[in-house]
Amino acid sequence: MNCFNTILYFQKSIDMSFGNPVEGYFLITSDNLIFEVKGIVHPQDRIIAYLRYVSEDSASKSNLHYRKLYDLNERYDYLNSRFPEYLWLSKVHGRVIQSVPKQKIASVLAPVEGLAQMKSNCGTLSRLEKATVLLVERLVQMTGIAWSDIGITGSQLLGISTDRSDIDLVVYGSAASRKFYELLSENYGRIAGIKPYSGNLLNAHVRFRWSDLTQQEDILNKIESKKVLQGLFDKYEFFVRLVKHPEETDEFYGKMVYEMMGACDVRCRVEDDHDSIFTPCIYIVESHDCPDLRRLISFRGRFTEQVSVGMSVRARGRLERVTDITTGDTFQQLVLGENSTDYLLPDIAFTD
Repeated sequence: MNCFNTILYFQKSIDMSFGNPVEGYFLITSDNLIFEVKGIVHPQDRIIAYLRYVSEDSASKSNLHYRKLYDLNERYDYLNSRFPEYLWLSKVHGRVIQSVPKQKIASVLAPVEGLAQMKSNCGTLSRLEKATVLLVERLVQMTGIAWSDIGITGSQLLGISTDRSDIDLVVYGSAASRKFYELLSENYGRIAGIKPYSGNLLNAHVRFRWSDLTQQEDILNKIESKKVLQGLFDKYEFFVRLVKHPEETDEFYGKMVYEMMGACDVRCRVEDDHDSIFTPCIYIVESHDCPDLRRLISFRGRFTEQVSVGMSVRARGRLERVTDITTGDTFQQLVLGENSTDYLLPDIAFTD
């Protein structure tokens, strides 16, 4: 099937059965734009999501081709010049963010449903799809999570993958995710076919993820080689996101109000890394440089498993003042990953 027909096929079984999309889901709009949902907290009338794929000009809707946008600034510029209605001034966030109004959603693609559909088509799978199903089978067997806890995302969920695509997986639910991570960490080397990044492929992986941090490549190689939510299976690279269900957090849209304070470099100590495996990932910190700084947060997968409790670290990101309207509590957080120069590294990675 071509990519457009595949999307429609998934749409039939997904639209009526899933209500509130979260991290890992994709939205296809009435303008043939494809957005990736970010986070698990959204307003009533729209879904916070980043533009990911745009349709190339085509004379026929049944033969659309999609182009992937990587850089966040490129995504913003594309929308600003062609579809500004997807750029929304959020008073809660204190800035313009990308989002999809619910009336613009043509279809919703759900990871668990997408994997179930792939698994049921066992006789017509590509090599990548066969590898994906086999990898999930081995992960489920080793970690004991249910098939209903895990799904596919990325290009395979959209039906536009090629043999050069990665395997992108997502596990839902706090309990399932923690069980998955604990048992995967203990048994990573025992799962047939799974290998960590190493050698030239590790170097290429680090340079792709952290292209602006050339002076820290050695420490980044060590960090990336030890992460268990990623690696190689068969000839394919894979990455697993762990995502909480919305009801597992006490946060709701509007509970926290954010005020932008500009880019910032900080030194701090990691006091709690309990939620550092999730997307979004959170590190609770203490900083003498920035006494009101309470946490580091990122919606980008590369910041998961990055540092651990007890470490002295340095970080660069966008500083925000956060106010909890239910308690009046105010603190600061550093948002990581919105710029390619953002980082989170052990203090020993720096020579000054």
